[in-house]
Amino acid sequence: MNNPYRPLPPLGALIGFEAAARLGSFSQAAEELNMTQSAVSHQIRTLETHLQQPLFLRINRRVELTDAGRDLLISAQDALETVRLGVRRLDAYSKPGSVVIHMPPVFGALWFAPRLAQFRSRHPEVDPWLYTGSHSVDLTESEFDITLTTEAEAGEGFVTTPFLTKERVALASPGLAAEFRGRLHDAPLIHDEHPDDWQSWFLAAGAERADCSKGLNFSDTALAVDAATRGLGMCLCDRSLAQPLVSEGKLQLLRPVFLRSGGSYHLVTLERNLQRTAVRVLWDWMLAQSRES
Repeated sequence: MNNPYRPLPPLGALIGFEAAARLGSFSQAAEELNMTQSAVSHQIRTLETHLQQPLFLRINRRVELTDAGRDLLISAQDALETVRLGVRRLDAYSKPGSVVIHMPPVFGALWFAPRLAQFRSRHPEVDPWLYTGSHSVDLTESEFDITLTTEAEAGEGFVTTPFLTKERVALASPGLAAEFRGRLHDAPLIHDEHPDDWQSWFLAAGAERADCSKGLNFSDTALAVDAATRGLGMCLCDRSLAQPLVSEGKLQLLRPVFLRSGGSYHLVTLERNLQRTAVRVLWDWMLAQSRES
């Protein structure tokens, strides 16, 4: 019968094993961990003795994982990442004003960053840590306190609030808008990761354009918008994201034509996170800003 309370192997041995298995080398693991190679070898032997089976095959100067080693590597990496995450989350207790937030890069560049000065002037006690990425994050298994996403979480313990509706508009610098006023079908285009939207926009605007495929291409909408501010062409962007640049006079709305994708952004956190004053302050401020966008 298996003993559910079987003693766990030493943590140091698991760390040494994970590094050696991931790198495929005891010497590289030793360098990464700032240890001697003999110390790493000793950790591996300790772990193999504890588990009563080999984890590596020693082939000349190379090492390869056994089937048991490959199995353990998956569990070890998951367990160590959970510990690292738990340690990182402790920063919130030593730095109560810190709030870690995740959002798409374009949102960070065009919506969040331009408003930071206002937020800091009103709430100097709160220190936002902004991370950007196109992938979704799991708040229950990450260090993030808040995430801005197109995926609405409805699970137990989550708090999800509609944030902004996706609504794309055509924009250009004042100079380019004046140059091509009345003949937008001739103006240069700037494309982002939604190249088909230009054809849809011209149809909605009641204008004809034979070829919407030509022009500059960017994988990041923020870069496309930056190119537009420099007069390189017309771009499409969510109206709420472009609002700061329109207010500053760097871009102009070309026509009151709005492409609605039917999607929207959601602000998501965990109920327990909102119990922290700093998280609640940033959360409430972002929602207030979204209502003004």
